[in-house]
Amino acid sequence: MLLSAIADGAKDAAPVVWSMRQIALRNRAEPEKHGTRSERPRGQTTGWAGLGSPAVEQWRVLDNVERWALADENIRLVVLTGSAARGWDAVNELSDLDIELYARDTSPLLGRRDWYQQFGHVLVVEELEDPEWHPTRLIYYVDGKIDFMIADVEATREGIAYERPFRALVDKDGLGARLRRAISPDAQPPTPAEFETCINWFYAAALMCAKCLVRDEPWMAKYRDWDLKEQLLQMIVWDHRSRYGWNYDTWHRGVHMRQWMDRDIVTSIGECWADFSVRTTAAALSASVALFDAISRRTAIALGMDPFPSEDVRQEVDRLLHLVDS
Repeated sequence: MLLSAIADGAKDAAPVVWSMRQIALRNRAEPEKHGTRSERPRGQTTGWAGLGSPAVEQWRVLDNVERWALADENIRLVVLTGSAARGWDAVNELSDLDIELYARDTSPLLGRRDWYQQFGHVLVVEELEDPEWHPTRLIYYVDGKIDFMIADVEATREGIAYERPFRALVDKDGLGARLRRAISPDAQPPTPAEFETCINWFYAAALMCAKCLVRDEPWMAKYRDWDLKEQLLQMIVWDHRSRYGWNYDTWHRGVHMRQWMDRDIVTSIGECWADFSVRTTAAALSASVALFDAISRRTAIALGMDPFPSEDVRQEVDRLLHLVDS
């Protein structure tokens, strides 16, 4: 079932790759002028495929954020990322708004809460310092969520590269010229070392997951299962890009998987998840190993690499899983 579908290699629909020009057309807005904001259609629901009133509400929220940012001299640049930056037909009623705020002084934004409370009824907040990037405030509102990243304007001095679409909503000082698209790491083939690391990490996690199941430690088994699922997803991404082009859009973290993954793989993935019982988790682990082995072999061949000799490690996983039933 797994190998036959993979060997066939048929794609149900041609891949959709959006150029920046297409994104701009979908946004249907004039380029931003410094210190101004683009006009949006108030209450307009026609012309935006698949979107109804939720899109209108998100328009209004963005309008409110822009008006606030324009009125606050501390805020110098506002950048929209995430799904909405692709175009509003990529947004649904459950989509987050991802907004980056660049300010002269970040302390009022990080130290106070009243500024984001004006955009809706706040339920809960995640305050993340994120030392490897910039502090973020994830605001969960009734019927919506906004992820605010907060940074000093000095962070733009050397330029900022985005792996995914972005759009400057408010730009008071021409800082938008420092923003650019970057090449995603997945937009180029993995090195042999990266490919080997993915395989080794997958099978290491699979072995540990199997041992946890034998010990009747389902919580830890789920923990290690997620480790191997991360490597499985990475291999699925490489597999699709190796066959459909390295610019093929695989989104991130499995988002919109039913749109970009082959149907046979989506079907196979369904067998790779389980409830909390040891027996069903063991079956899901076996399915994950079989799927990873098939995809990694196909991808290795596409990349001109030798497939990983997985027979011994797969036999060891099987031996451990047989102990679950004993």
